[in-house]
Amino acid sequence: MSTTETMLPPGTVFLTKILNLQKGDLINPSPQTTIKPLPPANVTAVAHGTTITVTATVYIDAADNVTSIDVYATGSLINGDTQGVYFDYNYREEIPNSLFPYTFSFTIANPSKAIKNIESFLWDEDPIGSRGTKTTVEEGGGN
Repeated sequence: MSTTETMLPPGTVFLTKILNLQKGDLINPSPQTTIKPLPPANVTAVAHGTTITVTATVYIDAADNVTSIDVYATGSLINGDTQGVYFDYNYREEIPNSLFPYTFSFTIANPSKAIKNIESFLWDEDPIGSRGTKTTVEEGGGN
């Protein structure tokens, strides 16, 4: 039985598991200079009625075999308008020699349309996290 448990900020809930990861070209040498992961990049958030589609790229050590990423969300909004999201995987906690970018998308329900920003983090399971990337939710149409 495994005792590994993901340690996330209090009040954070599981949102989804991303299995459809688009792996990009190898980045060598790695621009990462500490054990702390790089923040998510190229994050977009587009509202379509009462849902938001989020697309993000995370940079992961090329030595790690990543087949999925779990997404967690804060249970309540930060400052009343910002949804925190954590892209979680078991990070190696070493300075990588090279990285692969992984791009993926998911949706967040926004029935009250209160979410105006998404703040995303690449998060390790025990925990080390990147700094956040804050993205404004753009209106994409729909009901």
